[in-house]
Amino acid sequence: MTAQALGMSTREDADEIAPKTGEAALIDALRRGDEAAYGQLYRDHSADVFRLARRFVYSEAEAEEVVQEVFIAAFKYIGRFRGESRLKTWLYRITVNRALKRHRWWTRRRESGPGPIEFMRASEPSPEHRVGDRQALEHVQQLLEQLDKKKQTVLVLHELEGLNTQEIADILGCPRSTVLTRLARARGELIRKARKLGLIPEEAP
Repeated sequence: MTAQALGMSTREDADEIAPKTGEAALIDALRRGDEAAYGQLYRDHSADVFRLARRFVYSEAEAEEVVQEVFIAAFKYIGRFRGESRLKTWLYRITVNRALKRHRWWTRRRESGPGPIEFMRASEPSPEHRVGDRQALEHVQQLLEQLDKKKQTVLVLHELEGLNTQEIADILGCPRSTVLTRLARARGELIRKARKLGLIPEEAP
């Protein structure tokens, strides 16, 4: 899908919108159908949306499709955005919904395959650090895949995306207390599985 198909402007002055006027004015411009604002929204958030989508789907190509779906939906439904959360939080809500829907669709049709979560960090470590941690990260990825999707989702959003529990509650459309409960259970289950595999030592008696 091209930038034009997404309604994004390629004009050089598009970069000036958000820095000059802030998010509230950007939202107003989006609601007016300003093409430059569409381009600004995409440039500001597409990388984050791709990274989050890639944690749940089976390939980079699928993650790219999720990105297209997310921004098409965002442009279509921006009039419904009430401004009660950040634009990024709203986009993450759409991303989680679209990515998990795609994941469920493929899971029903695949007998086997690699886990969809791509264990990427918002700030990538050095090549040396990546090599040293590769085996541990592979184990963590496998353990994450064993969690049910509700626990997996809150753990990904909190531990990998760095969101706080209220932001996660806004994304998932549930009370913060529910997020706290799922997060505690997800951490506990992950630790138990890691101990069982000998990845972390047993607690001292």
